[in-house]
Parts: sequence; structure tokens; C-alpha cells
Amino acid sequence: MAKRKPKKQVFAPDVKTKEVPKRSVLPGAETSDSRICWRFCHVDHDGRWGFEKVDPQTLRWLMERLSSVESMTINQLFHSGGYPGADYDVASIPNAVALGRLEEIGLSDMTKIHRLRFTGTTRVYGFLIDHVFHVVWWDPNHEVWPSKLKHT
Repeated sequence: MAKRKPKKQVFAPDVKTKEVPKRSVLPGAETSDSRICWRFCHVDHDGRWGFEKVDPQTLRWLMERLSSVESMTINQLFHSGGYPGADYDVASIPNAVALGRLEEIGLSDMTKIHRLRFTGTTRVYGFLIDHVFHVVWWDPNHEVWPSKLKHT
């Protein structure tokens, strides 16, 4: 007599104990809706502040910086006196090239642009919708919104 194959386990509650089998979950995923997360579908690949010209070492550094703030909430990032995050009115962007690029990529109707500062001159710009930061530009030389102060 041939042995019967065991039935495949299906993700369903055990009728007798009413327990739900545990799934594999990324650590910290249960609170991800209260912390910042990233989207890259709006990156301006053809513009002056895309990621194409970033060398691998700098790209790794940037990914580490983005990762380092993922445990922070929006309030911690953007309501702490401008560091690391701040927001600006899109219409007030002082760089005409940046304003033109937003028009070209179809994002000029946004009202606020957000930025994250990681060093004196390096910035990441994008749009914040709820807790999701939609990355648009990598600005290593502080050109999108230049400071009037020296060395910033």
C-alpha cells in the first residue's frame, strides 16, 4: 500500500486552537507606517541632479544615510529646526533650472518640496506624502536651494 503524501500546509487558522500560524515578518515592519519610508519612482533621471553620475562609494554612503533615518518619524525628521529635514514652497525655489525641471517632469503642481541634509552641502530633495518621501533629486553641491551662508 502506497504512503499518502501529507497535505500542504495552508495559511489558515487552526480550527481547534484558533491560532494563526506565524509568518516571516521583517523586524520593525509592524510600525513602519509611523516612520519615514522611500519611493524612487519620481527620480529625475535625465536632469542635473539624478543618480546616474554618482559613484558606487557615494551611492553606498547615501543609502546608509537614508537607512539611518528610517527609524525616525516625520515629526522627528521635519520638525526639529531644519535638521535633517525641512520643507519649502515650490514656487520659492531660487534655482530656475530646478523649477524648470519640475515643470518638465510634471511635478510643478506640487506645493511643498522637502529636503534632507546629510552633510554641509549634500541634500536629497523630494515630496512627502504622509510618511512616504518620494525622492526626486540628489544635490551633492547644494545647488537646488543654495544657502546665503558660507560653507553650507
